[in-house]
Amino acid sequence: WSPGSTLAFPQWRVQLPLGGDNAIKVMAEMEKQLDSDPVWISSSAVGARVAGDMISRAFGALFASLLCIIGYIWFRFQRVIYGFAAVVALLHDVAITLGAIAISYWVADALGFLLIDPFKISLTVVAALLTIIGYSLNDTIVVFDRIRETKGKAPRLTGEMINTSINQTLSRTLLTSLTTLIVVVLLYAFGGEGIHAFAFALVIGVIVGTYSSVFVASPVLLWLVERAEKKAANA
Repeated sequence: WSPGSTLAFPQWRVQLPLGGDNAIKVMAEMEKQLDSDPVWISSSAVGARVAGDMISRAFGALFASLLCIIGYIWFRFQRVIYGFAAVVALLHDVAITLGAIAISYWVADALGFLLIDPFKISLTVVAALLTIIGYSLNDTIVVFDRIRETKGKAPRLTGEMINTSINQTLSRTLLTSLTTLIVVVLLYAFGGEGIHAFAFALVIGVIVGTYSSVFVASPVLLWLVERAEKKAANA
């Protein structure tokens, strides 16, 4: 072996021109140094280009999941309008969460007492966004299902029907969201640095997803239904 060599050896034999006691002391010191600062057999680094490609693929998965959601809700409620209304609410949730992550860069110093760091987009954040989509979609489907039951066999959907359905599901939505929010806040506060950005995105997403299923998805559904009925009447 020589300095600068890249060859790897499974075993090393060290010969020291020292007496027995001194050699033992040197070997003990070397063992101590290696234990505190181990030699890594192999290492790898992910460059900016590779990381960017991974994030692009993750956002591609995010987009594909939205398309699948439209198809699923179309199949379940027999009208594609429900799918579009749900996706509008989900896009709203993702946009607000990404905005909060972007704003954290500017307010991290002022709001440090809230444990806010200058977060960045990463694979863990994308995973949090997918989690938020699933959570918010669940709330939205509960509301839509009650709207469908309230409408029943009525010829058209009205604002009163939607308002009644929201009132019937509001307590369930608030209790579920509050329970989930307590958990993610504890995760944010005590989960450690590795999942800090993930937990922060979940906190924002749970709050935003709770009101979007009521104040975004339902009004958008009514607007789309009325728009479709006007088109059908004018046809």
